Amino acid sequence: MKFVMIYGPSGIGKESIARELAKKNGWHLFPQHLAFDIACAVVGFGNNGFEKYQRKIFLDAFRTLIEKNVTGVVFTFCYVYPASNYFIDGLFELLKEYEIEADFVRLSCDFDEHVRRVTSDNRKNTNKIQSKEYLEEYLNRFDFSVDIAGVETFRINSTELSIQESAIAIERRIVT
Repeated sequence: MKFVMIYGPSGIGKESIARELAKKNGWHLFPQHLAFDIACAVVGFGNNGFEKYQRKIFLDAFRTLIEKNVTGVVFTFCYVYPASNYFIDGLFELLKEYEIEADFVRLSCDFDEHVRRVTSDNRKNTNKIQSKEYLEEYLNRFDFSVDIAGVETFRINSTELSIQESAIAIERRIVT
């Protein structure tokens, strides 16, 4: 099974690129916001037990996909150092248990392009970041500039790339 994690801040284009990569290869897409939204509804963001519950949802879903013998999973994630390391530790344990080698991609783009993406019409009617002000506050509060420790990360700046070009760049880099 192929496992690819595309990580970076909200609104950078992770899910759009992951959707294209998954479609091109017949893989499953698992965006972080699915488990995040469930954990928010059940436990409440920031409440005691939120991270543990969100991790459980992720790992249960990944285990189910692995046991279904899917050919691949493209997972999007907002990695925030060091807060996300609890989840990453659990993910590494699962990948090791099933002897899965994973590819890690950190996505970025220039600030003006990031603003254009979060304020675009396709984000309307979602619970995602949709304003320049919220994006600035979010980027100042969390550090998205750190690679996940212990793994090789392919970094891609997608400022000048289309969704398709970004997916192709990732596909060229990873061994399928």
